[in-house]
Order: sequence, then structure tokens, then C-alpha cells
Amino acid sequence: MKKDVSRKLIGKKPRKEVPLNIQKEYFLRKTHTAVFLYMFQDGEVYIVNSFPHLMEDQFLLDVEEVHDFHIHEFAEILLLAKGYLLHEVNGSHHILAPGSVVFVRPYDLHRLLPVNSERVVFASLAIDSVAVRELLEYLAAPSIANRFNTSPEAPCLQLPFEEARNLMLQMENLSNEQAVNPENSTPMARAFAAQLFANCLGRLESAQQKEDVPPVWLSRLRETAEGWESLKDAVRRLHDLSRCHPSHLCKSFQRYYDETPTDFLNRLRLRKAAYLLNDKDAKVVSVATELGFDSVSHFHHLFKRYYGVTPAEYRRTLH
Repeated sequence: MKKDVSRKLIGKKPRKEVPLNIQKEYFLRKTHTAVFLYMFQDGEVYIVNSFPHLMEDQFLLDVEEVHDFHIHEFAEILLLAKGYLLHEVNGSHHILAPGSVVFVRPYDLHRLLPVNSERVVFASLAIDSVAVRELLEYLAAPSIANRFNTSPEAPCLQLPFEEARNLMLQMENLSNEQAVNPENSTPMARAFAAQLFANCLGRLESAQQKEDVPPVWLSRLRETAEGWESLKDAVRRLHDLSRCHPSHLCKSFQRYYDETPTDFLNRLRLRKAAYLLNDKDAKVVSVATELGFDSVSHFHHLFKRYYGVTPAEYRRTLH
């Protein structure tokens, strides 16, 4: 049975309550990056940040949402400093130990639960999608971008104690800077995010077998497809845009990304489907048709394989 979790805000209580991810997105529209510090203790959830420069907007953080399955359009880097957490993401379950760093991508379906009654302390560095794309372009490391974008689960790394402690101190310093000098905190947070991507995801890449770097035309093809508003007739459009034989395109996808063009497009469709299903008035059949699935049953099968729940079950977790 799910533990009854209360929510608290340390500091002055504002007037208006909104879901935490909506509030995070509001912050990101202003700063593009933001650090949130959390503590779980005795069945309660606390967020320990102070944001006096945003208090005029009268927000109360609904931090209970971290215990419920959710998606968001921004990325976040989670750093666990103390205690243990159960992280359920895209149908998989992992126990996170102190020193764990997790890169949660936009549209990853996930939630965090305490494993026991001990105190848990962790931080989240939230980064809007535009800033993530700019950051990956700045790093100019296709292997890092590939690992972030194409891993079936949110990439995770276990850091040594001292390194994790130093990173947590940097997170806390960024949180303090947000409170006293928000204009200065934005470039600091971006630089810190670049450091985490380069050091952590770069370490994951070097720890495994060295991968071939995909050619520029293939990387740009995927980036273009990821930006499509409509995914109807996406297979034909992808082949037309590639200007190469379908068999060569398929072999290139499998060599550099370990997936077929159809797998890639289905993943984009499912991410879009999860977003559309946030609208309680959207019909599952209409969503499947809009995204170009051949049948509703095929859509159900792929959605459950990717997220671990059916579209209807997913919707029930959100409403």
C-alpha cells in the first residue's frame, strides 16, 4: 500500500498551489535551469529551497508529485546524497544508493519512493529542453548525446562518496545563489550541467565498449525527426529526407544506435502519446490515429512495452 505522504514547504506559505512539475516549468521559462533540494523523512516530503524573487507569484510547491508517476518536458539530473530510493522508470525498477546520479530525459515516465523510514536527501537540477539541446551541441560529443537520447532507461551512474559529496555542495551553492542572485545562478547552473554531462555520461561511455561515432548526416536526420510536430507518415518522410536506400538507412541506424528507423520513430510517437494523454479529454483511439499507429492494439502493445503500463493505466496515474 502506498504510504500517505504529506507535503511541506519550508518558508513562508504562499496562497496558490500548483503541481510541482508545472511550477518547475514556470521557473525554467525564466531561468532555463533550476536546482531543487528535497528531503524525505517520517513519511513526509520537504523541499528546502528558498525562492524569494518568485514569491510575488504566490506559489506553493506540490512536492507529493515526486511519489506519483509523472513525465515532464524538461530534463533533470538527480543526485542522491543520503538514504536509499526506489526509482521506477519506463517499467523498470532500481534501488538508488547514496552517490547515484540519474539523467531523466523529457518524457521518461518515472517516480521516486523511499525504501525505508530513514532520512533521504537528494537534489534535482532541472534543465529545459532547449538548454539541453544547446548544451549537447556545445559539448560536441556525439557519443554523450547518443547515450542521453537513446538509452532505454534513464542513464545512471554510481559515484564515489567524496565526489558525490562535492557535487551536492555545488548543488546547494547553486540553490543559495538562486535565492540571492538569480541572474548569476543561470550561467552557473548551465556550466554545472555541462560538467555533469561531460564527466558522468562521458564516463559511462568510456566504461563500456567504444562505440562508432554516427556520421553527421545521420545525427542531423534524427535531430530533424525529433523536431517534427506531426508524426503521421513519418517512415516515408524519414526515408525521403535521408536520400539513401532504405536498407542502408536501416543498417546505419542499427550500427550506430542499435535500433531500426521504425523503432526510433515509434519511440518518438510514444513520447508524444504520453504528452497527449495528459489531456483527460483526449481519446486513446484518437491519439493512436493522430500519431500514425496502424491499430489501437499495436499502440497498446508498444506503449506497455516502453512505459510498463497500458495507456489507460498510465492515464489513471495522472488523473
